[in-house]
Amino acid sequence: MESLVSGEKDRIYDRGYHSERHVHLIHDHEYFWARAKASADLYFSKQEQLKRIFEYGCGIGQGIAALSNAAGWDVSSEAREVCHSRNLRVYDILEAVPRKAWDIVFCRHVLEHLENPLEHLTAMKELIANGGELFLVLPREGHGTAPFLPDLNQHLFCWNFRTINNLLARAGFAPYVNQYEYVLGYRVLLPVRQWLGPGAYFWATRFIGFLKRNGELIVRARVS
Repeated sequence: MESLVSGEKDRIYDRGYHSERHVHLIHDHEYFWARAKASADLYFSKQEQLKRIFEYGCGIGQGIAALSNAAGWDVSSEAREVCHSRNLRVYDILEAVPRKAWDIVFCRHVLEHLENPLEHLTAMKELIANGGELFLVLPREGHGTAPFLPDLNQHLFCWNFRTINNLLARAGFAPYVNQYEYVLGYRVLLPVRQWLGPGAYFWATRFIGFLKRNGELIVRARVS
C-alpha cells in the first residue's frame, strides 16, 4: 500500500508543508492540546473515544492525541517526527499498520489531497475490524474564481454528499451518516478556554463556526 502515496510524498507533503501550514499547532503546546481535546469531543462520543481508532493521514497528530486507544500514520516524515516528539502512537510505514484491527478508521481532511482517492478508500477498508466503520471528514468547499497557480493546500477534489456516497459504494462501503458540522476559531478563542474552561471553549468554536458557515462534511460508513 505504500506505493499509493509515493508520488504525493515526494512532490509536496514530505517536508515543508506541515511546518508552513500548521506552524502554530507544532510550536504552541497549549493550542495543540486544546484543539486535540475539542476535536475528540467534536467527532466522537465519550464511548467512541475509548475504541481502537486509526487515523489515516494523521498529520501532526491533533486528531488522535486526546484519544486513549488511537494510532495514526501519515505520508509526511516531518509530520511523523512531530507526532513522535509528543509520544503519539504513529506508524512510520503503512504496511506495518495491523489489518482488520480498528473499530474506526478516521480520515480527516485528507481525501481531497489524494490523486487516487478510490484506491485509498479500498486500502482503508482493509484496516477495519469486523463490525467497525469508516469516518470521513471532508471540507465544505467554496465555489468561485481562483488563481491559476497551485496553492499551498493542494486540494484536488471537491466533495458533496452525492459524490462521496457514490465513491464509497464503489469502494465497498455503505454510508449511513451524512451531516454538516461547523467549527472555527480554535486558536483565537483560546482565552475563552483559559477564562471559562474547556466546555465553554468547545461550544464557542462551534458557535463561531456556525455563524461564519465554516462547515465540514461528516460521512460515516460501514463495510458493505
